[in-house]
Amino acid sequence: MIKNIFCIVFLLGLISCKPSPEKSGTVTQETVSQTSNQSQQGFKSIPQELVMDVWNNADLLDYIFHDLPFSMSQDQQASIRSNVSYIAREAQTVIPSGCKPMARQFFAKQGNIFLEADIYFDENCRFYVFYVDGKAAYANKMSQDGIKFFTTMISQALNASKGG
Repeated sequence: MIKNIFCIVFLLGLISCKPSPEKSGTVTQETVSQTSNQSQQGFKSIPQELVMDVWNNADLLDYIFHDLPFSMSQDQQASIRSNVSYIAREAQTVIPSGCKPMARQFFAKQGNIFLEADIYFDENCRFYVFYVDGKAAYANKMSQDGIKFFTTMISQALNASKGG
């Protein structure tokens, strides 16, 4: 319970409730097409070595939400690691039709982005698709803690943007 309260308080301090001036993370038809083609072939789970690289070395995590009125950045190791823990080990082998990414997530170290992921999050789609060299390479399900995190964060951000 204390952990949940800490996370909520922490999230309130992280969320910027103004629209991003540019939508560089906007989903393009090319991205959707590429991901759809890959999903027919089947995705594998992100390699544990890559997850550990993010865990040990990422010093910035940015989110650009495609249709929500905010973006978010995290630069504290504990917060970044919490987000890494939301990646379940189980592969999301196929992207169900009708699923579209809600956000793009960028992991950086020393000012350089070294891993990107699309975040799929709605009632039927809860997973990540990771990009390597600009191409969809891996997909993993989202953990229960990740589902709670995004549900809470989106709810709080939308309430704050409405002035409530």
